[in-house]
Amino acid sequence: MNRRSSGIRVRILGAATVVPGADQDTACVLLDGRILVDTGWNSAVNMLHYGEDPMQVDWLFITHCHHDHYLGLPQLLFYHAMRRRRRADKPPLTIIGPKPDIALTVERAVDFLQHDRFPDVPGVLPAVVPLQAGAEYEAGGLRVRTAPTVHPVVGLCYRFTEPTTGASVALTGDTAYHEPLARHVAGADLLIHEASHGPVAVSPLAYGGHSGAVDAARIAAAAEVKRLVLVHYPRDRAEESLAAAREVFPETVLGVEGDVYELA
Repeated sequence: MNRRSSGIRVRILGAATVVPGADQDTACVLLDGRILVDTGWNSAVNMLHYGEDPMQVDWLFITHCHHDHYLGLPQLLFYHAMRRRRRADKPPLTIIGPKPDIALTVERAVDFLQHDRFPDVPGVLPAVVPLQAGAEYEAGGLRVRTAPTVHPVVGLCYRFTEPTTGASVALTGDTAYHEPLARHVAGADLLIHEASHGPVAVSPLAYGGHSGAVDAARIAAAAEVKRLVLVHYPRDRAEESLAAAREVFPETVLGVEGDVYELA
């Protein structure tokens, strides 16, 4: 599949918190059918459910190496191995993530598949690209910029920009309220921001390194983005979270599994 000549197509694959419920997944997003950001628990199967092809994924960006953001990695690698006969010319999956942790996380995912016992699994080993905050990258015709987040492990906020149109989407991963992120995501068409604490604002020093919906809205307002999508929010407080965020930033919506945004 070739990338479209302009814009970015954003598919929400997961928007739930660390332990998703039925028909949910934790936060993960697909861009243009080829770029996956985090794997959730079941991203490969979820792609099939929404008519997407996991074999088309050429790049995987991991925001940070906490379990709920990479649990689906062994499944994705296994799917690629089992379906490689359909695309024998497919290059290895490239996995990009925070420098301190990404290489070990990928190594452990490969070890889980016992490639030493089963030579066809995981097929072609993935390429790993460790990035530090501030680094830039290019994937699928999109320019990628990174910024640090505030979390117990090192995390990266990714901003993807299509150079022809200037369309852009930013994804925070898990983070406490971090004012500098507003500069990083300024003017983005879509900001996908976590809201684990629900309809509140939370001190950046609070345990866990997570935001509330109000924190996400404050970043969106300061950055003057066009739309804020809340993810990683508690489903039992979804409407309260949405209402609280809209008090600060009216152009807020809840991320829902399967939703698509066309950015042009």
